[in-house]
Amino acid sequence: MSGYSFLALAVLCFCGLGLLHKVADFQKCRPSAINAYLFFWAWLLMTIYTFSLGPSLRAPAGVTGVAIFCGLCASVAILTFQIGVRFGKISTSWLIINLSTAVPTVLSIAIYREGVGLRRGIALVAIVLSLILLWWDRQVETAGKAAHDSRK
Repeated sequence: MSGYSFLALAVLCFCGLGLLHKVADFQKCRPSAINAYLFFWAWLLMTIYTFSLGPSLRAPAGVTGVAIFCGLCASVAILTFQIGVRFGKISTSWLIINLSTAVPTVLSIAIYREGVGLRRGIALVAIVLSLILLWWDRQVETAGKAAHDSRK
């Protein structure tokens, strides 16, 4: 499977995940139950995939600790996202969860001295622009609510 196939599959899965979150929230499912269900299936499918690799799977000892830490971070992030959807806009929640990739990107550039080509530069500018637009949208929304409340 090529890298672009994995990318397309990831985009489709994120779309499906967003739809499932919205349907679950609409059905008044508890966020912790949704989180447990999602991570159970992720664990099961990843276990099946991992064991299908057979003896070719070898990881340094430190990788296990990093994997556990990242799994815990992912479970907290998805649970927080699901709870947060109830108090805000889903578009804002998805923007924030997608912008969270900005931190590892910047750290990767800073720590590993990865080059910043034209495409990566455009992506970084888009991240900053997205944050500014998110802040601006929030300011407009807050001002609109304040004006509406003052008319009452």
